[in-house]
Amino acid sequence: MYEVKKILLWQRGLFYIVLVLLLGTVWLALSDNPADTAMEQYKKEYEWYLEKVNGYCTEESSLYLEQEAERIAKAKERQNSLLENYYDGKIGESEYKKESREIEKVLEHQNGFEVIYQQYLYICENPGNRCFLQTNGWMGLLGKGTLHFILFLGILLIVTPVFCSEYSCQMDTLILTAREGRKSALYKLLIMIAVVLFLSLCISLMEYGFYRFKYGLPDGDYPMQSIRYFADSSKDMSLMEGYVSIGLLRMFGGVFLAILLMFISVLTKKYAVTLLTSAVSVIIPYTGLSKTGIYRLPLPLPFLLGTDFFAGDMVVSDALTGDEKMIFAEVGTVTLLTLLFVSVLLCTLAVVWILRRNSNRWLMKAGQKKRGAAFAVMFGLALAVTGCAGRGKTESVVYNSSAVYDCMGYEIIRDEGNFEYSLKNTSTGETYPFARSPVFGVFSDEEKICAFYVCPPYLYYTTSVMESYVNRVGNYNSNITKVSVIELNLNTFEEKTIFEQMTNSGRSLLGIDYETGDKWKFLDFHHAFFLNDDSLFFIGNDGITKVNRYTGKTAKLDIPANGNISFDGESIFYKNEQGVLTRYDVSGNETYTYENIVAYDFCMDEQSIYYISRTDGGDLYSCGKDGNNREWISHIPAMSVTCDTGNIYVLSKESGEEIVLPKSH
Repeated sequence: MYEVKKILLWQRGLFYIVLVLLLGTVWLALSDNPADTAMEQYKKEYEWYLEKVNGYCTEESSLYLEQEAERIAKAKERQNSLLENYYDGKIGESEYKKESREIEKVLEHQNGFEVIYQQYLYICENPGNRCFLQTNGWMGLLGKGTLHFILFLGILLIVTPVFCSEYSCQMDTLILTAREGRKSALYKLLIMIAVVLFLSLCISLMEYGFYRFKYGLPDGDYPMQSIRYFADSSKDMSLMEGYVSIGLLRMFGGVFLAILLMFISVLTKKYAVTLLTSAVSVIIPYTGLSKTGIYRLPLPLPFLLGTDFFAGDMVVSDALTGDEKMIFAEVGTVTLLTLLFVSVLLCTLAVVWILRRNSNRWLMKAGQKKRGAAFAVMFGLALAVTGCAGRGKTESVVYNSSAVYDCMGYEIIRDEGNFEYSLKNTSTGETYPFARSPVFGVFSDEEKICAFYVCPPYLYYTTSVMESYVNRVGNYNSNITKVSVIELNLNTFEEKTIFEQMTNSGRSLLGIDYETGDKWKFLDFHHAFFLNDDSLFFIGNDGITKVNRYTGKTAKLDIPANGNISFDGESIFYKNEQGVLTRYDVSGNETYTYENIVAYDFCMDEQSIYYISRTDGGDLYSCGKDGNNREWISHIPAMSVTCDTGNIYVLSKESGEEIVLPKSH
């Protein structure tokens, strides 16, 4: 009881336990993102289909999904044809509404069907050990494979003072003179093992409760290969068995780390050396070795991670050559048992050594011999800390994606000969060269500028750079694509990186994902972007993805990207699938439809929206941002429209020529 009181109260062990559990809960709630955002976004539609096919893929469920895919495809084709006929005046409004209602019934759950069909294609690869089920909960619970940094830090803070506090005040000498001196060391070991087991168990149960409450954890008896992370695993176990196995391994990893800490503290008798050495033994392999190497080490780290002991081989394709490269080799059962046996043996030897070191009999045999050098080499670890400073609210400008590299008076020019980029002021003709590295862009397949966004006096642009990483993020000789958003001050030509993300690796640092696979893959395919003070918006072929500039959270917006996208700093303007102009408020997440504006194309400036009306034969109109004050501009049938500070540019439907109209027209 004395040791319990000393460790939990005087050494603040109880405070650290509560703090670890509290911070772990808060961090879990703040950092969690669903692995499949579409499954969560269209949850009701997805579950409507899941009820019909849940479980193993049978001939009946396969036939049903194939027939449903054909039915939805025909309905969408019919919807487009119907819309064209209505706008062209070939059918009346009553007939259009009647047939539209029938089509909408077919397409009522189409978003959910797209999710279930993607799952169906995955299951068809190996239907023997894959099932239909809601995967977000299980993927969050099992598929992270990252270090729980809060638990790791908590163990360091709780365990380190156990012996070091006695050495700091030379209390160890007094304890050794007592009859119960050796038992004191044993009690410390048992208490620490119990505390670490309790913490690890609480973290596991907390994660289970969180994901069960947020997403649900149904069908725990389904094979673990039902979620993509374990697709190629040869382990024959269920999802619940996988959760229990990973949890037990993580508990052993925590105990292993605690024993290692106590061993080092008894060996060195120094707070700083104990903390540094223990931290380095985990952080250096975690950030510097491949996953394959990590999961072959008899150290606490692989057990603290746990997940990839049950994952299969992981292979990626080289972006340049197309060759497949293995980034993780599956850990076989024999390898796992061998590693576990060696680790248990090391723990046992460490415990025996700690007890002998705290024994009077051992000290008498040792006499007055001086201790030899405990360490031959000391490892140093420096963590780079980056900061950011705000400069105030970003000036509001209007962005039009159809303007390509022109935005209210600025034009981006690329020299095909030397790969250099420059910025041209279209009103003055003045050209500003980009302050880039002399070798940037020489290898155009590896380094390129992807998109631009102008917000005077700043120009923002995205770069995509391939870098070769060896023993850095766990991929040997692999090419990693890094996408960055650069801010260029047009007055001083100073550059600053405001966003940077690797797009095709699945590692993390200190429990925080900084390189994930599918989550950031959209960056490889973006062709335009814009931003405000809070978020970045990347436009790809499949839509717009919103990225919070402070938290890094991503959200796929339900906005089609097959036409012009305009942004005024507060709202995104676009055409919906029916061609109706629509406005999306990015802060309030509210959508407003301009029911009276059906457009072939549109663009906008600070005051007005210019659009080509589908209902009036392609005439050009303007209106305010609220849709009011409609004014006719031109009766020339047009296919597209863009604008700059002084003119409106329309592409004639009849001649195919561009016609310039002054805004004062």
